[in-house]
Amino acid sequence: MRLANPHALWFLLAVPAAVLAYALAFASRRRRLARLGDDALVARMTAGVSVGRKVTRAVLFVLALALMALSLTRPQAGGRARLVKQRGLDLVVALDFSRSMLAKDVYPSRLERAKRELDQLLDGLGGDRVGVVAFAGETLTYPPTTDYAAVKLFWRDLGPWDMPVGGTAIGRAISAALGELTNLRGKGGPTRDQAILLLTDGEDTDSEPLEAADQASKLGVRIFTVGIGSRSGELIPEYDEHGKVTGYVKDGEGHYVTSRLGEEMLSQIAKRTGGQVFLADSKRFGVEEAARALAGLKRAENEARLVRDYDEVYPALLAPAFLLLVVEACLGERRRRGEKGTAR
Repeated sequence: MRLANPHALWFLLAVPAAVLAYALAFASRRRRLARLGDDALVARMTAGVSVGRKVTRAVLFVLALALMALSLTRPQAGGRARLVKQRGLDLVVALDFSRSMLAKDVYPSRLERAKRELDQLLDGLGGDRVGVVAFAGETLTYPPTTDYAAVKLFWRDLGPWDMPVGGTAIGRAISAALGELTNLRGKGGPTRDQAILLLTDGEDTDSEPLEAADQASKLGVRIFTVGIGSRSGELIPEYDEHGKVTGYVKDGEGHYVTSRLGEEMLSQIAKRTGGQVFLADSKRFGVEEAARALAGLKRAENEARLVRDYDEVYPALLAPAFLLLVVEACLGERRRRGEKGTAR
């Protein structure tokens, strides 16, 4: 059993909310009847109303609501496995993990926003093989795969403090990405387009990115750059071991370090490889535009891979929910002739 839409579990909160609403409604009814004063009079006025039927209707509605909420999660079970071939390209995401990516001119920070946007990008891909190069002064790589859940897991908890060397070596990141893409090529050369999606603030400190871009151009690899940050610059926060901001980064002379977007560098990298440059700010992010650009690249069939088609279970939940609602609607609140009830 699996849930295709686990985020819909939030709708289960409607169940205790409905229980609370019914409890408040019954309590309010009792208070209004108590204000009438005379118990005998109240008993005669309410003799035709069955409290048990009212409670039963409430229970039926709450159960139906719970079943409908569960159906929204799309529970799946069983299923059949099959081999499929999907068309795709080879893509390596080079994501900047330098300390300057902690700047908050893009909410909640440049790095966290980039991760969220990349998650959405992967959700829209199909058969593309995606690898990752996490870089600062050095690089960490994850080989291209169609297992996007594993790719997301790789960068989810990764931060600047996990990188072996500080700084921003864009050239080394491009070279590492080219190495991963070259390993995927067959003896006859690439049969599909290969691309690098570079996300960084563009401030290179430790490498020669333009030379690496020229090498990518010779190999026919396009680089699409996403510049993250503001042109005016932003302070770089420092954190303690508990994740709280303790101050801002200073240079050797005690001056605050400001991180600015290296737009010109990113434009040159993209231009030399036939790619495009996209800019991100607080209101929009360039990954959406990059995804549209990637959609126009040449794709070829991957090797067949095993895919499981699961059986949908949610209809088995909706049917009893519908029946419960029908019964609740047909069940009256008046006592039948001869049916006994308490005066209360």
